[in-house]
Amino acid sequence: MPQLIDSLCILNTVLPCRDDTALRHIVNLFHFICWSAAIFVCQTHIPLGALLGYEGVDGATSKGYTAPFPNYRYKAGVARWPQLVPMLPWGNSRIIEDMRSTKRFLRTWKKPVLMMFCTDGISGKGPSKELFKSLFPHGVDIPITGGGCLAPEFKGEELAQHLCRFLNENKKKK
Repeated sequence: MPQLIDSLCILNTVLPCRDDTALRHIVNLFHFICWSAAIFVCQTHIPLGALLGYEGVDGATSKGYTAPFPNYRYKAGVARWPQLVPMLPWGNSRIIEDMRSTKRFLRTWKKPVLMMFCTDGISGKGPSKELFKSLFPHGVDIPITGGGCLAPEFKGEELAQHLCRFLNENKKKK
């Protein structure tokens, strides 16, 4: 029901469709490939806190992220998630088609778009950001310095300020 949505905010994300699996794209996703490999090895015994520590999250925050998963039985979704990202020429074709369908729909989007990508995050460098810029040439692109893969955690106030300003400006235009 896109008619109910006035604007989009694209934040530190990717839209992998397996359309281009050039080595440069795979290299840009190195951290994700490492995460996927860790999940493959550990399955539901993945040490979430340790992985978040690698991203620079402090101990207390790491405990907050791991709290919903008191033991391995609750980590099935965490273990499944990387398998839902079609990065390579093999994988779940239904998910790939969903991603392609999403990309086709986004190409038709003419309403306001705010794009915020961290300059030091996986999605803020290279093909992911460039894809969204090509989908939304009319979009507002605000680079976020710092934040890495966990922008809301490290840059929450800044993101909220940009989003509020964007929404208020577009409300005035109506």
